[in-house]
Amino acid sequence: MAPNKSSTEDSEQTFEPAEISRAIALHERFAAGRPGGKRALLANAQLNSIVLKGRNLEGIDLTGASLVGAKLDRANLKFATLFGADATRASLNGADLTRSDLRGGRFRGASLNNATMVEADIREAILAHADRAGIQITSGNDTSAADFSGVKANNANLSSARMGDTFAAHADFTGAEMRGVNFQRANLRTAIFRKANLDGARFTACRAEDTDFQGAILTNVYIEDCEFARADLTGAVIDDAVLDNPAFNQAKKPLRIEDLGLDIDELMRHHRLWVDSNAAEGDRFSLIGVRLGTIDWTSATLTAATLRQCGMAGAILTLASMALLDLTGSDLRQSNLAKSDLRGATLSDAHLDGADLDRADLSALIIDERHLPIPTTLNRVSLVGASLRQVKLAKADLTDADLRQADLSDADLTDAILDGARLEGSNLRGALIDQKAVSKATRGNSR
Repeated sequence: MAPNKSSTEDSEQTFEPAEISRAIALHERFAAGRPGGKRALLANAQLNSIVLKGRNLEGIDLTGASLVGAKLDRANLKFATLFGADATRASLNGADLTRSDLRGGRFRGASLNNATMVEADIREAILAHADRAGIQITSGNDTSAADFSGVKANNANLSSARMGDTFAAHADFTGAEMRGVNFQRANLRTAIFRKANLDGARFTACRAEDTDFQGAILTNVYIEDCEFARADLTGAVIDDAVLDNPAFNQAKKPLRIEDLGLDIDELMRHHRLWVDSNAAEGDRFSLIGVRLGTIDWTSATLTAATLRQCGMAGAILTLASMALLDLTGSDLRQSNLAKSDLRGATLSDAHLDGADLDRADLSALIIDERHLPIPTTLNRVSLVGASLRQVKLAKADLTDADLRQADLSDADLTDAILDGARLEGSNLRGALIDQKAVSKATRGNSR
């Protein structure tokens, strides 16, 4: 699945700098719908090291163009055609490549951090050439895989992108949004997917040895005829059925509590003694990266405990005392935390989709009047479809939180930080909330 050399290299075109500048200027008029505009057709053009940062290049034709080392940061490349283009070591940080045609493109070592590639076509290219009669024909073997090897695409959005036959060895997709990506026959060896959201992704006939999925979301994924030998799944949010797939037999998996031989009830008793004695007796409860399964800890005392990156989907934690609890990156999907005390807790990167937090207290913890309140931290928490009716979130930090379709009716969000939070479809009826805070969120069509 290594990329082949594109046939477009034999027909490169040389444009004078003035011609290129004029073509880009006319294209921007065209993209903006202004009179006198004209779509830029720069197929096979030599554009190495060109600087087009922030330019509006929507719909531009760069088929087979050479863009080695080009500076395209924050450029608008929606619906652009980069079929067979060479963007080796190009800088496209923050660029918008929504629904762009990147088939057969070479992006080896390119920087695509924070780029948007929603529904981009990153499959192999089927190359055409002319016979003696001038007719365009194709050959089943005349193909070129898209080369994303060594790409840096941290926090990029590749939702629903098609990456069939893509060569992405050593690529770094840390924190990327990759919901529904199709990786059919992709080469993903040693690729990094740390904290990436791969919900609904499809892995078919992939090479994925030594991949890094630490802290990634691997829910609802489809796997067929793949090998994930030595893949690292520690801290991943992953369904049991996926974790038990034979493709992961040789992977590094998160430990299950039964594998550790620990007596949870005894650990809980020691922790309660630690809390009641103000740390003079007992031991603090601390687990990291352990799958606890479906647990019932109704009214449990977990104050100041550590449960980082733990698998706790479907847990029952109603009325539990969990102030200052560290739940960073833990899986609490469909869990019941109604009426629980989570003041000052840390839930950054935790997953609580569909969870019940009705009347839970996630407001700031005030230890005494001499100390500043300790806010509850929910950076990047996922609460999609969660029930948060009458929840207390005063002064809570919900930066970049995902609250889509969440029910926040009658919730207290006084002085809550919502910068970058997603609120599409959320119910804010009766909620106490600062409209200035809402304006900093991606509110979409919230009711």
